[in-house]
Amino acid sequence: MRRAPWLAPTVTLVAIVAIWEIGVRLSEVPAFLLPAPSAVGASLVDNWALLMGHAGVTIVETLIGFALSAVVGIALAVVIVMWPLVGAAIFPIVVASQVIPKVAIAPLMVVWIGTGMTTSALIAFVMAFFPVVVNATLGMKSVQDSSVDLMRSMGSSQWQVFRYLRFPSALPHIMTGLQLAIAFAIVGAIVGEFVGSDSGLGYLLIVTQGNLRTDLLFADLVVLTAMGLLLYYAVELIGKFLLRNRS
Repeated sequence: MRRAPWLAPTVTLVAIVAIWEIGVRLSEVPAFLLPAPSAVGASLVDNWALLMGHAGVTIVETLIGFALSAVVGIALAVVIVMWPLVGAAIFPIVVASQVIPKVAIAPLMVVWIGTGMTTSALIAFVMAFFPVVVNATLGMKSVQDSSVDLMRSMGSSQWQVFRYLRFPSALPHIMTGLQLAIAFAIVGAIVGEFVGSDSGLGYLLIVTQGNLRTDLLFADLVVLTAMGLLLYYAVELIGKFLLRNRS
């Protein structure tokens, strides 16, 4: 009998939570240091409206940054592949830009743009677009030269080769890049909220830390994790739909 793929991680998670609960109760660890899972659950229920309000802000920032990364990343990959000379000038700069820690860029964006949702969304974009560019470029370049030569011999233009061969072949790579991008976009949104925002789950993490509301801090992390998983698997589901239609 084939096991469900979610069974093993679910059992492991339940075991970790049970050990955590028992360990905290037996050792009598102060709640402000490490709350029991039951206390985190109670805080999650009691502060549900507060958490959902901040989660809505973070989701909007994440989706804006993700959408920008998808559009700009794929467009940049098309330029790199279609115009090799331009790509040779741009791609090394794009790669080199990833060496700069994004946390160091965040304060500069606050100075240039100010605080708020726009800054967080742009930081999410900066963190998310690189995997899209790399994977889309790799996918478009992975087409065999013989296939390109065959289409050219039949009179296909460069645009037709791209439309009917390069882009469809690159779709699996692009979807992989987008799955990575949505995860990085969430991190970018949280970083933006850390350095310059008065709302969002990242801002709430800073507030709860300062007030020693560790139970609410853990509840915030639970919501953030659930949001990340939901967005990641939503992108994966869309990718499977597009690839199935392509086939």
